[in-house]
Amino acid sequence: MAVTLDRSPDFDAGDPLPPGWHWLYFHDLVAASALGPDGHPAPGVTMPPVPLERRMWAAGSLTFDHPPCLGDTLTRFSTIASVVAKRGRTGPLFFVTVEHHLQAKGRSSIREQQTIVYREAELGSSSEAAPQARTDADSSQRWVLDSTALFRYSALTFNGHRIHYDVDYARDVEGYRGLVVHGPLLATLLMDLAQVHGGALAAFSYRARSPLFAPAELATNVRRDSGSSALWATSTDGRLVMDATATYQETS
Repeated sequence: MAVTLDRSPDFDAGDPLPPGWHWLYFHDLVAASALGPDGHPAPGVTMPPVPLERRMWAAGSLTFDHPPCLGDTLTRFSTIASVVAKRGRTGPLFFVTVEHHLQAKGRSSIREQQTIVYREAELGSSSEAAPQARTDADSSQRWVLDSTALFRYSALTFNGHRIHYDVDYARDVEGYRGLVVHGPLLATLLMDLAQVHGGALAAFSYRARSPLFAPAELATNVRRDSGSSALWATSTDGRLVMDATATYQETS
């Protein structure tokens, strides 16, 4: 993960695991024959058997009780908290809420909630109008993500979703303009910026607002307030890609 982000892998046992890097662990080990045409486990294997094909990781929240350190043994308990059918502007939707609870050394480490949205496969639906990002950042960091970065992150997270590495599938089947940058990767970059400018995280929530396509240049941005930060990712044309809120651990 460090070299994927063009950093030196200089970690030692006992170092805190950077926020968001827990997504490199606890993979769903699903046989190839149990995968759907999009590369994900088919509905009904690890997720509820919803009747829609197209899957998006839309939003999430994390609470860092005792963040794990390298060398810790972690246990994760996962629960399908809810499955809700709705109708949006593009047709029927299913919102699946998944809760994860990571524990280490007999105490709570990370509590997480993920919202996965399922929708009908519809070419061209990724061209919906996206909101423009705010421009009042205290600090920003620029990133360039190409197909190699997306391939590496898919491999690190054992994510078989073809929209991240199969450009023909992404364009011709799911209607995207190109390879789609992973939502968790964007959230990880925002958490990294939040921690740099505010210290150890207590909680972090995020929401995907529009897709970002590789090769992609983007900026992660932070606006610091007392005890919290507003964060957002911006494309080169000013679109809001993801927004987030971070709060911090109290220091003695």
